[in-house]
Amino acid sequence: MFIFEQTHRQNSLNARCAICRGCPVNLFVGHYPMTDNHSAIGKQQSQSQRGAMFWDTQNVHLNQNQAELLLAFAQSKGRLELPKIYYNPQHKNQVNDKNRLGKLGCPGVVVDSGENSLDKQLVFDCIKRVAMKPSLDIIILVLGDRDFAGLITVLKALGITVIVFARRKSASQKLINLVGEDNFHNVDELSSLCAGLKPSQLENPKKLSIEADKLSA
Repeated sequence: MFIFEQTHRQNSLNARCAICRGCPVNLFVGHYPMTDNHSAIGKQQSQSQRGAMFWDTQNVHLNQNQAELLLAFAQSKGRLELPKIYYNPQHKNQVNDKNRLGKLGCPGVVVDSGENSLDKQLVFDCIKRVAMKPSLDIIILVLGDRDFAGLITVLKALGITVIVFARRKSASQKLINLVGEDNFHNVDELSSLCAGLKPSQLENPKKLSIEADKLSA
């Protein structure tokens, strides 16, 4: 290991990192601390990413606080398009979930009671959006059904980062394996995930949904 590091340092003396071409590549092996320049560039890249969110209320239920935190988390990942919330109006709990984000300006997508109708509509809308310009960088899926494994496989093959929110006890292990532990979150973890967000992002989700609406137009 010592020989490798010595050789690496000699051959890479004048190399520049892939992020900004202005810092020694050695910082990636721990020789130098991360610079403010890297932090700023990482923030800019996050802000320039375009994301969308699709929520299956049949599979995942959230309270009002969780719904607001979910929207704030999604917004923190980049420029969020207006989230799509799928629900069956014949089921009160699904209607309640739709109403929670509806208060934040996010409309619901009505789905009938046909077999797997909600799953099929969500997959169709997601693929349709991916086929449009401008392309998406991140898609947040609020669901836990293994029936969505095919959709996630396609999205990842297209180079899209997929983040899944569900309840760990009911989520398919296949979905967790597909997105990886880093991109799978238990909805009960939303408070800790949003702990580092700015107060303005947490206190004004209505404004966030308005901005998302502009991007969706």
